[in-house]
Amino acid sequence: MKPRASKNAETPTEKPQRRSQEDRSRTTRDKLLAATIEVLLRVGYNGLTMKEVATSSRVSNGALMHHFANKAELVVEATAMVYEEAIQRGQHTAQTAGATEKLIEGHIADCISVYFDWPFIAALECIVVARTDPYLMAHIQPVMERYRVTCDDIWLAVFRKAGVPTKRARMLMNLNLNMVRGMGLNRMWRHDDAHYQAYLKDWIAIANQQLQAGK
Repeated sequence: MKPRASKNAETPTEKPQRRSQEDRSRTTRDKLLAATIEVLLRVGYNGLTMKEVATSSRVSNGALMHHFANKAELVVEATAMVYEEAIQRGQHTAQTAGATEKLIEGHIADCISVYFDWPFIAALECIVVARTDPYLMAHIQPVMERYRVTCDDIWLAVFRKAGVPTKRARMLMNLNLNMVRGMGLNRMWRHDDAHYQAYLKDWIAIANQQLQAGK
């Protein structure tokens, strides 16, 4: 015979787990950094204010100041976040099965994903100001150098795997980079991607010839 349930007995329920302070803090930082990039792209570095970032992120001014002491610190951290994502994209492209078969095309595609898109615009806003702002330059330069060195190492390993000598690989990578970066700057006022793609197509053919000649 089964025992009768007490009238006062309650079915136990699981209490929802509360998010840790660390999780809440990380979420707030991510919201602030995303809002910083959005404001930076919309009004530029000089137009960006801490108040506007707080408003766009729907985070209080007090919470913003808790995470970031000043505008430069906020922008540098946001730029670092953008370039970390760019590094991950580059790693993904370099690790694809056909990366060693189409070295030039793959490397240029990786460069285009940054320099023809908003990460370059956001970074450029900071770099132009940093030219005459020693504090900002001291903090933004390591971010840019880490991105460049890391991406160069990623792609240099791919070129070496394909049998390309290091000196020739570095030469071709630098030519790819500077061509795409120059086009990325130019397309801020000349929005004609068909024009750039035509030149890149010709350059890819020339670079591939150099690639084969140097093996």
